[in-house]
Amino acid sequence: MHNPMKKTLYLTLVIIFVAAIVSWIGRSFNTSETMNNPSYPMLVDSTEQLIAYDITDCRLDLACGQMPDTTNEQVIFCAAAAFTGKCLDYFDHTNILGPHISSGVLYDGYTENKDGIPFEQRYALFVWKGMDNQGNLFGKGFHPLPNGELLSNVQKQHGMAFTQHWVIKDSKIFTPCIQPLDRKEYFRSICQKDNRFFVIANKSEMPYQDYLNLLLEYGVENALYMDMGAGWNHSFYRDADNQLHVLHPKTHSYPTNWLVVYKH
Repeated sequence: MHNPMKKTLYLTLVIIFVAAIVSWIGRSFNTSETMNNPSYPMLVDSTEQLIAYDITDCRLDLACGQMPDTTNEQVIFCAAAAFTGKCLDYFDHTNILGPHISSGVLYDGYTENKDGIPFEQRYALFVWKGMDNQGNLFGKGFHPLPNGELLSNVQKQHGMAFTQHWVIKDSKIFTPCIQPLDRKEYFRSICQKDNRFFVIANKSEMPYQDYLNLLLEYGVENALYMDMGAGWNHSFYRDADNQLHVLHPKTHSYPTNWLVVYKH
């Protein structure tokens, strides 16, 4: 090691090795909920500004009319999904945006054409195709509207589906955007990256433009919006140690539907 060039090369290799170990440890910490508990199917990843719940290997449903109780230990994630049309003091499936499947039953919901753009161009379906008789999960994915044949098959397989506005499509920000780019808020989307599916939210309030850019930096290829705003963002998740985390407070009872992720 008396050669200065060799010494410099050696130190460089050591630094690269240590950095790789630190990165691996950080990644392992973020996903430790699943690694330490194989019966917990949801990976929870985190960056400095985002939190991502990987629901690829999870059983799903769309709860309608009544949010699952936080005491239900089989529910490991729950958050508002499709938009609610009006603030009503009673529940009706026609007050949920677009076609949706809940508990294996297909409902129509309401439609709207914003800014003269047809409903089918701005909105799409997120679908889980259910599971077979042995409990093996079928796939998840985004699909264009109206797609009646797909929804009929998903209903038969006791899957779930809901309709939402495009956020990211083919690795590009979808326009027109569902929110003003300068609106500062907590946001949440259901996202696809490398054939895996995530619910991704920002950890602190930020402009919508910044949130969209962070999704792209994370590698999101396609994403649909999830209902947010004060009270609408009330949600929770349960970690691998069965600890409950309420993500936003409940301030009203107007939400009508929720994406539900189950432990088994």
